Amino acid sequence: MPDPFGITAGVVGVTVPALNATRRLLVDLQNIKDAPDTVQRLRDDVRSVDMALTSLGAVKDQDWEPLGASVAEEAKTTISIYTSACEQFSTDLQRWTRHSGNGKLAWQDRANVGFFKQGEIKAMSEQLQNCKVTINSVVSMATLYSSIRHTHITEETKRTISTKQFEIKSAVDAADGQLRALGNRVEELKLATYDQQVDESTMSHAEALRQLEEERKAITASRKLLAELLSKAQEAKAAADNQGRSISVTFGYNNSGFQAGTIDGGVSGISFGGK
Repeated sequence: MPDPFGITAGVVGVTVPALNATRRLLVDLQNIKDAPDTVQRLRDDVRSVDMALTSLGAVKDQDWEPLGASVAEEAKTTISIYTSACEQFSTDLQRWTRHSGNGKLAWQDRANVGFFKQGEIKAMSEQLQNCKVTINSVVSMATLYSSIRHTHITEETKRTISTKQFEIKSAVDAADGQLRALGNRVEELKLATYDQQVDESTMSHAEALRQLEEERKAITASRKLLAELLSKAQEAKAAADNQGRSISVTFGYNNSGFQAGTIDGGVSGISFGGK
């Protein structure tokens, strides 16, 4: 049985750097006072991931145990990839805004961030949104398993499990769709840069290609984690169905005997013996 304390320590070990990278990126984005709308939307995505990571850090040791080592390892991989993406994007942002100062974008940088780097910004935004959904799914499954362990499974609990199962399955399907779209976009960029001279446009294409490859790597990791969580949701649903299954009551030969499962309370109005 996996040690929940060891699992928690491992997850915290990657969550703290991820939070630091997230908050550094948020500061960089907030320092651009007159940022284009795409950058402002990116700020919101960064904040949402910050909240998700904070929630993940609050998951208790004992709540990691039922999720298992596989979920924890996939979570660590997903978060580590996200951290690297944040750090790289911060570096890119510094380069894209190198002509600016005092929180205001110079016209060259405004054109760069507001137009030429739209693909890279969109890719980062999608990666952030995917990370948020995946981490929130881990937190909600940990909470759900904790609830199942400490309370009797009711019809409401069963509905909650079914809803969570549907949400995670939808997230898996969405990740599959994103991976197909990313594959197409990567191929288009590769064709666009094939046999071109190395100039500013080509370098931009190469940068966009690198960003898409990073996004594909991140979504592939998230998809594996979501698949693990879907398996856990299916296990929870099976356990709930088994716990809630009614006990069949049958009678003996020629309906003359009496058999029952566990009976809470008294039994009245029943005559024993043959007919």
